[in-house]
Amino acid sequence: MKPIPIAAAQRIAEAYGYDQVVIVARKVDGGEHCTTYGIDKVNCDVAARIGNFFKHKLMGWPEERTK
Repeated sequence: MKPIPIAAAQRIAEAYGYDQVVIVARKVDGGEHCTTYGIDKVNCDVAARIGNFFKHKLMGWPEERTK
C-alpha cells in the first residue's frame, strides 16, 4: 500500500471535468489514505476541508498537531 499522489487526483479532475477531487482509499486489513485536489487555490482549499472532514469526523483519524 502506498499513498495516492495528488497528480492522480489531478488526472481524474482533468479527464472527467471536475473542479475538486477527494479520494479516500482503504485497505481492509489496515491502512487508509486521503488525497485531495482542486483546480485552483479556492478549490484546493475546499477539497482539503472536505478531505479533513472525512478523515477526522467520519473516519475518526486523530487531528494533526500544529507546532
